[in-house]
Amino acid sequence: MSKTLRTFFLLGLTTGLLGLFGCAKATPPTEAPTQPQPSENTPDPEPAFPSEPTAEVNYCLDCHTDKERLIETAKPEEKVVSENKGTG
Repeated sequence: MSKTLRTFFLLGLTTGLLGLFGCAKATPPTEAPTQPQPSENTPDPEPAFPSEPTAEVNYCLDCHTDKERLIETAKPEEKVVSENKGTG
């Protein structure tokens, strides 16, 4: 075989093998180990969340509907100093 023909043959063989290995079936993910069941003698832990939801207090309307309070808490306007001097 000539050198060029051998190079194309090896290139084709390598491409074919990479294609076959790329289509191979992926290994299934391993299952996470399960935790052992608690024995009957251990007490159940208390629930993380209370059974009845508590009412949340929303102060947004208090501030946003009070005009005087809005004026007091408003950020003062800053005067912008222009860095341009004349035409450029």
